[in-house]
Amino acid sequence: MSKLIRWGIASAGKISEDFVIALSTLPSSDHKVQAIAARALDRAQEFATKHGIPKALGSYEELAKSTDVDVVYIGTLNPQHYEVAVLMLNNGKHVLCEKPLAMNKKQVEGILAAAKANKRFFMEAVWSRFFPSYQRVKELISNGQLGQVKDVEVNFGFPLAHVDRLQKRDLGGGVVYDLGIYTIQVSQWAFQEKPEKIESKGT
Repeated sequence: MSKLIRWGIASAGKISEDFVIALSTLPSSDHKVQAIAARALDRAQEFATKHGIPKALGSYEELAKSTDVDVVYIGTLNPQHYEVAVLMLNNGKHVLCEKPLAMNKKQVEGILAAAKANKRFFMEAVWSRFFPSYQRVKELISNGQLGQVKDVEVNFGFPLAHVDRLQKRDLGGGVVYDLGIYTIQVSQWAFQEKPEKIESKGT
């Protein structure tokens, strides 16, 4: 018998909506979205009404202190990930955080330290890792059918000019933070080890 996991959602943006819709495809006996929090209460209330969520909150602090939430999905803008993740972990919540985890190495180390100190599960939400195609390729690598992986070539891109959060540095935008992570993580995933050296070139 599985235990019901009670979710809280931090941020009422599009990525949070995508996550809630995806979560709704799983058995309701296993997962329930209990609360949605946003910096503006009216946005949280609108989101809650649209997705049938029992509780709408006007701050992340209220979500962190909610006793009926086990794990929090963080879908805020990139620069807020560190602050919100540490807040949730320090209040005893498990956390699934959108990529990128944070804006720099120091922040990531701070989040991981908070997770360890509070003995809470913490994971970066890289959804592609759970695609059936990824699982199949991992199987082919593991059983040796592909031989030794010596090279991974990844191409990924689409028009970004109309997306503010990807364009503006103060919103955590930029190629590597928001989108380049897909190409970086699939390379590490294929090799199953940390890189020995990182070089960057560009025009």
